[in-house]
Amino acid sequence: MKNILVIIFLLVFLSYSKFIYSIEINIKKDLTFLKKNDQVLFVKNCEKSKFILETRECLNFLGIKLFLIGYRNQNISGLELEGLYSKAINYLEIASKNGSKQALKNLGWIFSNKELSFFDLEKSSLYFRQVNKPEFTKRKNLDKNIEKKEVNKTNNYSDTILAITLIKKIEIYYEATKSKKNKYLTVKQYNEAKNSFKRIIKKKQVSKRKLLELEKKVLESSILIFSFLKEDIKIFNKENFNQAHQTLEKLKFLLKN
Repeated sequence: MKNILVIIFLLVFLSYSKFIYSIEINIKKDLTFLKKNDQVLFVKNCEKSKFILETRECLNFLGIKLFLIGYRNQNISGLELEGLYSKAINYLEIASKNGSKQALKNLGWIFSNKELSFFDLEKSSLYFRQVNKPEFTKRKNLDKNIEKKEVNKTNNYSDTILAITLIKKIEIYYEATKSKKNKYLTVKQYNEAKNSFKRIIKKKQVSKRKLLELEKKVLESSILIFSFLKEDIKIFNKENFNQAHQTLEKLKFLLKN
């Protein structure tokens, strides 16, 4: 069943990629949405002789920055916000189609966010699977039995990556208020989350060595997201409290599936 879903995703992805390129891209205009220091960084790395380099790295940078502008700015809403998200996902899709694994990770994270109207945990998992898609799947004459085993192994890693991302967020929520009266998560809830994470790792049969490797990758790819989260939850409020518990529920959901 999972293999069928992957195939369906690839077909949709290829069809959608044609649509992506039909959308007009105006990088110079879209850069104006970014903070000044991000604009300077983009120009420094992605402009040569006043010509913008549309590399996968540059498009991924622009895409995730545009998304975070909309995600963090409460003054942007409605059609304006949806438009900004569409631009961001458009850039990330193009970057991923050109081989950016970082863009695929960003898309996986975006669609795993329950706060968004287009939240889709299944789609998120499929993006993460593309990140870890082994090279051998491109070889047409590979033995089918070996391929099946490797695809299943890859699927395990995609779920593990998502689990690592969730437990890291839960740790951030817990640490932020563990010594305060108002808490995002209690000690009991935090311990339950850690136990759920351990059970997921055991269920997916991930070795300690591989787990450390995946944790390192998650920290490297999501350092910006985690940094923003730490800043955003410094002030305790109901919205942050709800987000903490939604993250906890996502981990429980992952254990059941």
